[in-house]
Amino acid sequence: MQDEVVLDGSVGEGGGQVLRSGLAFAAITGKKLAIENIRANRPKPGLANQHLSGLRAIAKISNADVTGGDLGSTRLSFHPDQIKHGDHEFAVGTAGAVTLVLQTILPALASVTGESRISISGGTDVKWAPPVDYYRLVLFPMLSKMGVDCAIDVKLRGYYPKGGGLIEAVIRSQGTIGPLPESYEDIEGISGIINITGLPIHIAERIEREVMNGIQTKVPCDADIRIEQGAKGPSQGVGVVLAAGGGDRVIGSNSLGERGKTAEKVGKEAVQGLMADINARADLDVHAADQILPFMALAPKGGRFTTRSLSNHAMTNIDVIERFLGKTFEVDGTRVERL
Repeated sequence: MQDEVVLDGSVGEGGGQVLRSGLAFAAITGKKLAIENIRANRPKPGLANQHLSGLRAIAKISNADVTGGDLGSTRLSFHPDQIKHGDHEFAVGTAGAVTLVLQTILPALASVTGESRISISGGTDVKWAPPVDYYRLVLFPMLSKMGVDCAIDVKLRGYYPKGGGLIEAVIRSQGTIGPLPESYEDIEGISGIINITGLPIHIAERIEREVMNGIQTKVPCDADIRIEQGAKGPSQGVGVVLAAGGGDRVIGSNSLGERGKTAEKVGKEAVQGLMADINARADLDVHAADQILPFMALAPKGGRFTTRSLSNHAMTNIDVIERFLGKTFEVDGTRVERL
């Protein structure tokens, strides 16, 4: 009989992270999973469309039996079978983040040999989720150094509240994940993408000026910031992602435009976030720290990192992973080591 892991969705971060990490590691380990009190700490508890999409995606690639996987469900059971690569299409149906669907299935696909092509429609650049360009500039380059080859093609941008974005991702894995590299040097260069759809191009140009002015006064290095003007779609918006690299290190930050927020503030927020992690001499930015943990857990010699601060998402990730794998990480302040 399969081992069963029971998770309380109200503990730790208290939102969707318990669900995403729990589903991923249930599929990876083959253990049955029961989750109670799903998203109990959110204004609208239970499964939203975004979480249902992640659940359906991981269920499909692991041929799982699911009970309780309905809109608004606060509990579910998940019985996975074997993970298989393949070509899949998933639709969030709202402006829910396509990256959080990817976050659910990426560790599982990385754990087995093969290639998958994944198409997901929904929100590409929305609040409370990594924008797609953060994956392109920060997370995927780090995973490449660990032996997992990932790429995203943004077909259409989707912003809150209409969504309607579309991405196609390719994930290739040899089934063996290497350690997080530890070759960290001073920042050698900064790259960035400013995305804009359905708004005047001068908004993106003002963000670019603010970013370049901020970088030039704070970091003595080359900067390559480009504007990507998206094809007209069902929604409109603007945002920026920055990535600073040195050796094998990549530090990222992002800022999203919204009503009443000036272009200059969008650019300034992105630079300030980047500088906070650079000045802390962190190995990883705060968001990368929680997202890299599942892959470190799957690597026999997963490495170590320091970060400016460990988020609730990171601590929740560690707790969920260790419910499946046993003691996996040693945490000392803002330093995390894979045991």
